[in-house]
Amino acid sequence: MTLRILFWTVALGVAIAVAQTTDGETAGRMNDKQGAPLPGVRITITNGDQSREAITDSDGGFVLRSVTMGTYRVVAELAGFIPTSGEITLSSSSPRVFLAWSLEVGCLNEDIRVILGARKAAPLVDAILHIRLASADGPVLMSDRPECAGRVLQEYSVQILGSAPGRGQTSPGRRQVFMSARDARLDPGQEYLALLWPDGQTTDDLVLPIVGGLVASPGTRELNGKRVHDALTVLGNWAKERQR
Repeated sequence: MTLRILFWTVALGVAIAVAQTTDGETAGRMNDKQGAPLPGVRITITNGDQSREAITDSDGGFVLRSVTMGTYRVVAELAGFIPTSGEITLSSSSPRVFLAWSLEVGCLNEDIRVILGARKAAPLVDAILHIRLASADGPVLMSDRPECAGRVLQEYSVQILGSAPGRGQTSPGRRQVFMSARDARLDPGQEYLALLWPDGQTTDDLVLPIVGGLVASPGTRELNGKRVHDALTVLGNWAKERQR
């Protein structure tokens, strides 16, 4: 009897150890309905108290390694798209899962806000610019589709002074920048480093003030205190990185 109990105790311990291994992997690629890759999609996998996140890269891909075996709820979210969710199971017989999801365009929701920070956003944005604010042009209503109500954004006219290597317009000129009304307002005459999405939108975590020729952004420690040219070089290098 004692040996039998010992055997089942050992067997149970082995089973628990196998169930708790972290050799699982969840990867995938997020596209829109036309098959174009979607960068910046936030992928969240949840199992009870366990939660892991990843952001898709410029090719729409992501990977989460060393995931504990088990069943997870997966949610994919990107501003302007309808969130998509599903369930996956990682086991010793199927330790890897690849998700190929297509997200459908939805109405922009002012409450949806994805904060990436300069480093994570650099490979994804359309342009990384050194700008001087020319004027604050007031609120505008922007909508992604005619059937959507849209949302109010603050419109700014900016002068382009430079850009990160290979990231955006290099010749001086003007363009419009749009920010949510909840974000910090930009000051006319002030210079900034700005990371912009293709439609010119940005958020306050992607607009870094410049004071006396130096970046003044304590929240972005790698760039804080750097000269503008040096900071643009760093941002250009970040833009070449692929998130792992």
